[in-house]
Amino acid sequence: MVRRDVVGAKAGRARAWLNDAATGFSGDLVTFTADVKSRDLSLFYLFLAIQECIDIAAHWTADEGWGEPDDAGSAFDILAERRVIGRDVAAALRGAVGLRNRIAHGYALLDYERVHREAQVGIPALRRFLAAVAAAT
Repeated sequence: MVRRDVVGAKAGRARAWLNDAATGFSGDLVTFTADVKSRDLSLFYLFLAIQECIDIAAHWTADEGWGEPDDAGSAFDILAERRVIGRDVAAALRGAVGLRNRIAHGYALLDYERVHREAQVGIPALRRFLAAVAAAT
């Protein structure tokens, strides 16, 4: 059985970080890249929000005994198979996992235009995931 207290706490943190990240990504690309500290802080908050959502998915699948995901993205696929989230959300979150990996391994090498573009899709997908989690717990 899913531990609602764990999921609720993680979802609350993810929402807070996502809100902070969304502020930095809300402007256009020039605005996003102009302030390096704001840009990097927004990336960090987005990284934390994505990681928290991955943790929620992993805890959920483990608590329900639905097997171990092969990787971070497949935890979302398992939740989609069990109809906790939609397949479209799972697919978008697989993309978010890739974005998280790029943020984690390459600040200096990031393509900020691509990150900004992906955040415009990823942030709403993360919000849909958190809404689905809230509805299912």
